[in-house]
Amino acid sequence: MAVALRLVSWNIENLGPWLEDATGLVEQHARLGTPDVLCLQEVRIRPQDAGLVDRMRHALPGYTCQFALNRDPNNGAFRGGRAYGVATYVREDLAPVALTFDWDREGRACISHLPALNIAIGNVYAVNGTPRPHFDHERGAVHGDRHAFKQAFIARLGEECSVLQAHGLRLLLAGDWNVSRTRLDTTPRLRTEEPHATARRRFNEEFIEGLDLVDLFRDRHPQTRAYTWFNRRARGDRLDAARVDFVLASRALAEYMTATGIDETEAARPGSDHAPLWVELRLALV
Repeated sequence: MAVALRLVSWNIENLGPWLEDATGLVEQHARLGTPDVLCLQEVRIRPQDAGLVDRMRHALPGYTCQFALNRDPNNGAFRGGRAYGVATYVREDLAPVALTFDWDREGRACISHLPALNIAIGNVYAVNGTPRPHFDHERGAVHGDRHAFKQAFIARLGEECSVLQAHGLRLLLAGDWNVSRTRLDTTPRLRTEEPHATARRRFNEEFIEGLDLVDLFRDRHPQTRAYTWFNRRARGDRLDAARVDFVLASRALAEYMTATGIDETEAARPGSDHAPLWVELRLALV
């Protein structure tokens, strides 16, 4: 028996306003095509905001909410700690099992294991590399900058994904990766200076190739220029945009994709500078 699975990934850039009434996220979920799995990044909800966390948990009736939130008092203290965070909504009947990582203090990754489909769905909000100093909790002191932490985060996530693969799970990793893979994925230019070039090379070669993943949108649309991030500060009619959000799948899963796309319209991204993207697969139950 085969089942259709629609996944939508969107950097919502603050989930809080969508939780102010009982219908906000429900209506947006419907506009996004009522996906079976909805991966949201940059939710900006603190673990200590119990009421808001509870509303987040119950925002989509019939769906289980699994999440990882920022609990880093050093690197995530700005906005009063309302930074980062991911939340994944999965249809209850898919019986998702949540997995988060103790080392991920910023709330950047959450894995939802779907045993009936033998897949692990990762919701990822990768680090945006900057020269800002980074507090290393293992050293107990500032060490390096956010550029270095960006690469370290991806490397550690890759190790976790490798363990999942070793247990026989197929990967479906969605989110805001904060990197453009090639010149085709950005305008007006691809940043080729360091450390951006090294971060991109390591992401492409060590993470994607190392885990034998397929970039589903690029696999289906090899020459299409489409973007998921749009610079609000761009002057006049100048387009400053990049494809930094994508879904990566184990090669064994990619053949089951039936459709994929990016909704670049402004109406599809209210309150956010990111566009939602989606994939549809037809998978056999195990």
